[in-house]
Amino acid sequence: MEDYYTHRNSGHRYLIRKVDDEGDIQLIDADGLADEQHTKIMRVYPHGFSSNSPEESHMLALGLGGRRDLLVALGGEHPKYRPRKLPTGNAVLYDDKGNVVWSKGKDGLSVNAKTGTVEIRSQDNKITVKPGDGQKVFLGGDGSDGSYAKVMTESGPSINVYAKIG
Repeated sequence: MEDYYTHRNSGHRYLIRKVDDEGDIQLIDADGLADEQHTKIMRVYPHGFSSNSPEESHMLALGLGGRRDLLVALGGEHPKYRPRKLPTGNAVLYDDKGNVVWSKGKDGLSVNAKTGTVEIRSQDNKITVKPGDGQKVFLGGDGSDGSYAKVMTESGPSINVYAKIG
């Protein structure tokens, strides 16, 4: 009967206290139930994604074989920074400074740098911005406010790139 309850209660919520992101795997120190403290909990991720959760983020830890001394961390979300009320099907990549990459479903994609710079790099020194047929690219706004003029190139004015004036 004891094994049944041990395995049944192997997942618990924890509060992250420290993240060690130096080695091959990320290790977390976290507080659990009552005075329970754990160190060097391995955090697992899906391929292609990584993050470093701020202190006091919430996570779930599963005890391998129901053991609380063999924990694996899942998640790591801070309630203060999580975007809320997302439309169904949308996805957001965000940080604790307000920077957001938002996949907006049928409304496209939005990149918002709350602080710093938006940087786009290419390994082959080629960056392509390709609007749909007859569409325009606006620099300095969305084209709905202020005045815009065609961007001048070495061969003459662009047919679809406009820059805000002023």
